[in-house]
Amino acid sequence: MNVEREQVIAFRLRRHQLDERGTLAGAAVTAPQNTPPGSAELALRARAEVSAAEVGAAIAKRRTLVQTWSLRGSPCLVSSAELPLFTRGLLPDDEESWRAQMAGFLPMLDQMGRSASATMERVIEATRDALDGRTLTKRELGSALAPRLPAEFAPWMEPDMFSSFSAILTRAASLTGEFAIAPRVGNEASLMRVDQWLAGVPVDKDARAGLVRRYLRLYGPSTADDFAAWAGVSVHYAARSWARVAGETAAVGAGFVLGEDLAELKAAERPKGMRLLPPYEPFLQMRDRGTLAPDPGLRPRIWRKTGNPGVILLDGELAGMWRQQKKGGKLVITVEGKADRDTVAAEAAPYAEFRGCSEVEVILG
Repeated sequence: MNVEREQVIAFRLRRHQLDERGTLAGAAVTAPQNTPPGSAELALRARAEVSAAEVGAAIAKRRTLVQTWSLRGSPCLVSSAELPLFTRGLLPDDEESWRAQMAGFLPMLDQMGRSASATMERVIEATRDALDGRTLTKRELGSALAPRLPAEFAPWMEPDMFSSFSAILTRAASLTGEFAIAPRVGNEASLMRVDQWLAGVPVDKDARAGLVRRYLRLYGPSTADDFAAWAGVSVHYAARSWARVAGETAAVGAGFVLGEDLAELKAAERPKGMRLLPPYEPFLQMRDRGTLAPDPGLRPRIWRKTGNPGVILLDGELAGMWRQQKKGGKLVITVEGKADRDTVAAEAAPYAEFRGCSEVEVILG
């Protein structure tokens, strides 16, 4: 079966809740990446009619949202009930997959002659103990881990600070689903134990299959290799995860969708209206970037090594890019491309609250 590009885009927009705004819970299924800090909240607001206070309450009071190290080794904001999906769904299952999650620490591992999987067993145990009954900032956790690990780790752990090496280890340990990023107090993030934050620790008996299903529901038709890039895992690990749902998929062009989604894909129609998508937001994490941006000259301007712009969608098509800057109590939106100032201002207005601003100014480039 083959479908047109327009159908693929329309299907994905609908699944990302970018055709019509819906609920906060519906927006959270996309697991928005929270880099730079605050990006995840903007991605949720792009999909749901919610205030900054409502999102904050979901994180800190109701605890229905939680931030954790997840896809691509990045902090993501996910539904607490779906924490296993976005952690254990990525949990390494052999030496190769553990090494893929610890790339920056491999020279030290090899120098010590230690295996990645055995090292992570020690790190997970030490982190569990260090966080028992308390939350710790990254710096504090680095100091707490050092005496709990073998002495040969000392040169790289830097007891007085959370070094890049201990950060790598903690990100990998978070894939057990046992640790998460605590609601921010002040300017420094802290880590916590999930079992001491949530009333009950969520369970998913086959999170790996569930994560592939979620990927296909959001980004289908797609391939196992693109799933690997989206998830931030090795192609071999991705292939094993993909195999768990092989009997549920159907071929569409060069990719696959879940069989249950075929009818919706074929019937998909582009939505009307404008959306301002923040940088690094879930819809922009599709790996087949040519589907969204057929012009190859445009892609490196959207997906940069650092400092990505936001994107303007108009009737489901790329219409421009935008950047934001906070100037006092004003959120200044600078637009590159053809866009109506008033429409951009209306779309950007809710973002002002999330950035601690009271008004929006739109500058057309």
